[in-house]
Amino acid sequence: MELRRISPTDADWPGTLAQAVPPPERLFVRGALPMTPGVAVVGTRKMSPYGRACVERLVPEIVRIGRPVVSGLALGIDGAAHETALRAGGATFAVIGSGVDDASISPRAHIDLAKRIIDAGGGIISEYAEGAPGLPHHFPERNRIVAALSSAVLLIEAPRKSGAMITARLALETGRDVWAVPGPITHPNAEGPNALIRDGATPITCPGDIAHALGLAPRQERLPMPPSLGPEERAAIEAVAAGHETADALAKALGRPVTAVAGLLTTLELSGALRAVGGGRYTLYT
Repeated sequence: MELRRISPTDADWPGTLAQAVPPPERLFVRGALPMTPGVAVVGTRKMSPYGRACVERLVPEIVRIGRPVVSGLALGIDGAAHETALRAGGATFAVIGSGVDDASISPRAHIDLAKRIIDAGGGIISEYAEGAPGLPHHFPERNRIVAALSSAVLLIEAPRKSGAMITARLALETGRDVWAVPGPITHPNAEGPNALIRDGATPITCPGDIAHALGLAPRQERLPMPPSLGPEERAAIEAVAAGHETADALAKALGRPVTAVAGLLTTLELSGALRAVGGGRYTLYT
């Protein structure tokens, strides 16, 4: 895809970039630019299995609603957000801290992902010219563009001091909504989201929370059930239907360790058989 340079005088220049501090003077783009404000999905490069499960659970809802997914192409949460958006059939846009030409895209491990983003109708965006390396100070600088292209920022796993937290702060400073996925208080990746929630960010615990935060009706249709369920999965669904709605209660009902049941609950939630309803409780997705 041809690399092009655009400026604020061009017709397809996103107007929301005027709210970045400072506003970019020009951008280098391969592919498209978002036509409507997106939802930025950001987080740590050191993604945990919990973080990946959250991305795979929440990003398809952003796509379903029809909002572009904006992120930074980094390893970890960023890359998983782009990948999940593509699998869900959505548009996704990456704002990077290097040139957008093949020789400069950073991180190098995501060159193929960048090309797939472009091929799917999204774009790779940077304020750095062709040949520019991904210097350390470029990445915090690009975060203001990620925030400016979005009406809300969703933080999934981040230490208190991180680039993702910089994006969240910039979003707050420019009047964007900030959402955060809570995490276990014993894990460093939960420090950032939990601190944001304590300070007033909107907690996101299920796909319906995203629709609610955008002022939209939550999805009503039932998610597709797995093509086949094993005896354990069926027993778990029956136990939840009978009122054993927490991991502890389900473990007692099934005679299984809580750790094993927790993994089973995650599998059933991601498949669409169950949904979390808060307070550690699960119910059938109807």
